[in-house]
Amino acid sequence: MNKISRPLAIILILIAATMHGCATTPLPQNRNTDYDVIVIGAGMGGLSAATHLSSGGMKVLLLEQHYKVGGCTTSFSRGEFNFDAALHEMSLGGGKEKALVQTIMERAGVFEKVELIRVKEQCKSVFPGFEFVQPEGEEAFFNALKKRWPDEADNLNRYRDLLIVLSDEISELRNLYLANPLEALLTKITLPLRQRTLFKYHNKTVQEVMDDFFESEDLKAVISQFWLYHGPPPSEQWSIIFLIAQYSYLLHGGWQIKGSSQALSDAYNARIKELGGTVLTDTRVTSINVTDGRVTGVDTEHGDTYTSRYVVSNADPFQTFLGLVGEKEFSGRFLRKLKKIEPSNSFAGVYLGLDVTPDFWGISEYEIFLNKSVDHQANYEAAMAGSYENGLMSLTFYTNLGDPFYAPKGKSVLTLHTYSNMSLWPEPGEEYTRQKEEMMDTLITMAEEIMPGLRDHIEVKEGMTPRTVKNFTFNQDGTPYGLNFTVEQQNRINIHTPIGGLFMAGSWTWPSHSVGMAQVSGFLAANIILNKEDGQEN
Repeated sequence: MNKISRPLAIILILIAATMHGCATTPLPQNRNTDYDVIVIGAGMGGLSAATHLSSGGMKVLLLEQHYKVGGCTTSFSRGEFNFDAALHEMSLGGGKEKALVQTIMERAGVFEKVELIRVKEQCKSVFPGFEFVQPEGEEAFFNALKKRWPDEADNLNRYRDLLIVLSDEISELRNLYLANPLEALLTKITLPLRQRTLFKYHNKTVQEVMDDFFESEDLKAVISQFWLYHGPPPSEQWSIIFLIAQYSYLLHGGWQIKGSSQALSDAYNARIKELGGTVLTDTRVTSINVTDGRVTGVDTEHGDTYTSRYVVSNADPFQTFLGLVGEKEFSGRFLRKLKKIEPSNSFAGVYLGLDVTPDFWGISEYEIFLNKSVDHQANYEAAMAGSYENGLMSLTFYTNLGDPFYAPKGKSVLTLHTYSNMSLWPEPGEEYTRQKEEMMDTLITMAEEIMPGLRDHIEVKEGMTPRTVKNFTFNQDGTPYGLNFTVEQQNRINIHTPIGGLFMAGSWTWPSHSVGMAQVSGFLAANIILNKEDGQEN
């Protein structure tokens, strides 16, 4: 359930990212190494970092433990059907200027390598007793809401004004991502004076914002529906990530990649190689080597040692710091803070290949959200407790985008996703298989509320659980989101680390999770290194 999982996406301000930099030890001067930079993990953060570093003239090695690149941004095949593993859609992000993610992709040289498909409607939300289609575009969205809830028209105008002001304030912070170090510093200094609305809401949850603006519980439920693209429920979710993401989708729309998200990963892979970089798959890194507080390279499962002056880790912080580097290299204070980090939730689901198309049921939408209650907290708690039938589910009809990649003519693919908790799932074995089958059957039964007789049209069925995500990403608790994005955890993992020459990228770091923001994080990590090379450290 990721606009990854979603969303694909977001521009975050992220003041704390600019004010809480972690001092590093001096970088090594030795240039007699195999590579300038080794990047660990070919998810979006790693692919982006490796591309921008290669473009900057660095000699780069990208190592990926899976047999192909992409991480969660990938696809797989079953028979004549193809499935996107996790990405529902992405926003290019940004305010009224050119979208930030598009700018990053253009600078990487990959934007022209992919074809984007516009998602015509935001989604259809189904609640007990009513449903609501969220149309494409800011004007249409708010007009539809006012038509349905006319007594809340003034409140909706105030909420729209909030989104516009926040978007404008965020757009002013683009220098933090795209400018040279001096311009970025000047932007940081003026943050508290210019971004007043941002500061006003930076400690509020989504639910607090909904309660501040609206009276109708049904309206609150509809407007906050996109909470499930970010992890925690409205009562816990940091409002800023939600508000900026929502307006980004209203302004720039939702997009899918023709040929699935794997086409985006493959475009980055191809670009790295065009720039002279090296990409090795089926190669798991087993240790990051450190001497005198500085990285010297990595070891792999194949017994190879590669030396480098820098390492960028797209692995999660637990793997990176506790597993690959080792606790002995860090202070007790750093380790205590690390071990307090709360990962976000994971998800479970089923991928279906059908012998009919969605219009068999009169379905033209790309995505439908099925909610068992207007109380999102209750839906979340039910799903996380394994009571999926009392929770929520997304139904994503990839074939409705008109992309022939997914299924033969006259057939279709459908993905059903819900949230899930890793602690519910035993190690793979007989009990795990039984539980997985029950989950899949429950989700299919739920889908039949909208698609009667669905199970009679299934040709291919493949399930996934938090253990599936962990198996392919090694992420703590099988989360695709990284940190649980609560108010308390709005400060994400720093790109800088206490180890000289070691930097982080990906969904755990700044600025946020999602396919789009992971690309931004890779760009930021690459820029830090390139600036160090140019003597422009900030």
